[in-house]
Amino acid sequence: MFTQNHRAVFDSLVNTGTIMKTLYIILSVFILLHGTVYAQRMLSPSPDAVFYNGKVVTIDSVNNISEAFAVKDGRFLAVGKSDEILAMAGPETETVDLGEHAVIPGLMDNHNHQYHVALLTLRGVDLHGIKSISEMIDLLQGAIASAVPGETIYTTMSWSASDLLEKRGPSLEELDRIGPDNPIVVYATRSRLHVNSAALKVLGVSRQSESSAMLRFEFDAAGEPTGLITGIPASVLLFAGRVVPQPSLDEQMNLISQIQIKQHAMGLTGIRDLQLYPDVMRAYFELWREGGLTMRVSMGLELNAGEEDQLDAMLGPWGVGPGFGDEWLRIDGIAEYNPGDRVREPYSNGDGTYTGRYRLAEEDFIQAIRKMNHYGWRPSIHVAGDRTLDLVLDAYEAADRDRSIKGRRWIVEHIQLVHDDQIERIKRLGVMVSAQFQPYRRAANSVRVWGRQRAERAMRIRDLLDAGIIVSGGSDWPGSPNNPFINIYYYVSRDTVDLGPLGVDQKITRQDAIKVMSLNNAYLTHEEHLKGSIEPGKLADFLILSDDILSVPEQQILNIKPLATYVGGRNVYKRQGSRFLP
Repeated sequence: MFTQNHRAVFDSLVNTGTIMKTLYIILSVFILLHGTVYAQRMLSPSPDAVFYNGKVVTIDSVNNISEAFAVKDGRFLAVGKSDEILAMAGPETETVDLGEHAVIPGLMDNHNHQYHVALLTLRGVDLHGIKSISEMIDLLQGAIASAVPGETIYTTMSWSASDLLEKRGPSLEELDRIGPDNPIVVYATRSRLHVNSAALKVLGVSRQSESSAMLRFEFDAAGEPTGLITGIPASVLLFAGRVVPQPSLDEQMNLISQIQIKQHAMGLTGIRDLQLYPDVMRAYFELWREGGLTMRVSMGLELNAGEEDQLDAMLGPWGVGPGFGDEWLRIDGIAEYNPGDRVREPYSNGDGTYTGRYRLAEEDFIQAIRKMNHYGWRPSIHVAGDRTLDLVLDAYEAADRDRSIKGRRWIVEHIQLVHDDQIERIKRLGVMVSAQFQPYRRAANSVRVWGRQRAERAMRIRDLLDAGIIVSGGSDWPGSPNNPFINIYYYVSRDTVDLGPLGVDQKITRQDAIKVMSLNNAYLTHEEHLKGSIEPGKLADFLILSDDILSVPEQQILNIKPLATYVGGRNVYKRQGSRFLP
């Protein structure tokens, strides 16, 4: 309140002509007092928890290795030596002896289909562990016995034809024999279904049906559908939804709640969940609103090639776009729109010719990318072939001429093959690379398709990083395991499951590999100031590891497990038998 005394002082100052000098003094005192209050507010409350006697791999700007850290209100308060951090503890501070275990920032997955995995593994007839078609048929018969006529029977995708004695999926005849009156849908993968005749009828598939780039129907020699349906994952799942009952909003939220716990056990604290339709985004939003998210999620909007005529209708109504949200849930971008054919991706033969074909005209694709740019969305295009990468970069450059994309962190996904001139184009545009580790599991297939020389040059992570390009790591789960330590092992060793080391000149250091899976992933979602390293002020997302990731033999990196996973300073996973309590 401005009192009479204040008025007298003010009048005196005006009369003496020293108002400017005095205002400067008052302002200085205010800043000093404000700073003191702020410092007291920061320093006087005790930490919620102190973790000490560990090997803390901070992944800060100088790759500092520390011993301890303090957590307050879900963020790192301080990092330093054990005695310094322990001295900060108050009477209510939890103290955790790390027992010399290594601690690293929470790991993130840049290409993770969390919701779709939950949808296809946590509901339906559970086929996990079956070894034969007869086992599958017995389980389906049991479900049909308790179903009413016309009710759809559907399965999980928790099986693989390679694990069955027959090395194949169920035939139309086998499914028809047990379910003539019930549609049956057997999910093999996100992009592969086996169905019976009753399901084909509901789906409207007949000998007159035509396949498309996104959805393919198999026919026998007589031109009749065989019951095998394949295609783009989102398109296949959407098509199957015509006959498979879809989960309610509450069921969707429950699926997400269950699957995020499973991912924490792998050491993941954040993901980009790509290729989502708005209904799933709504489920994430409702779970966020209820405080039920423990995984930090960046949501990618599903949009596929062939839908370019719908871009205005799809993007126009959105009043927000990429980057909107908070540290728990945000919008990521448009996450598919693959211009290449998934079966025969275009690859350069090195002589001006190409192996493969495109799914749509180049000009249509370029115009679609320009349209996304017009609405302020960033694309995150799936690319495998080097010729496809040229097309994507052509489109990005065309969009950049309309409205600069620099600093807006546009993304290319996968890019297994990349040439020097393409690295220069990526760098010039400020585009980031979302890499996965397909060569680790599929080296022999890569050699068969590309040849040994190309396969050796697949995923040039060292060259990309050396060029100053931000490269982040992920799994494309369920296409590959969601174990981030497999990524780290591959980046460090370049070892493959079936052919041994491949492209060893692209090895990176262990600290760089952790950074690719942590801080670089945070950069991908505009959050490098919030997470990705263990530094004061950042979100307290971290892992306590079973082994020292910086010193164990390379092969042992594959066996590292999180003993405990923390998100925002809260324990969200503890390995059974671990001494680290919630």
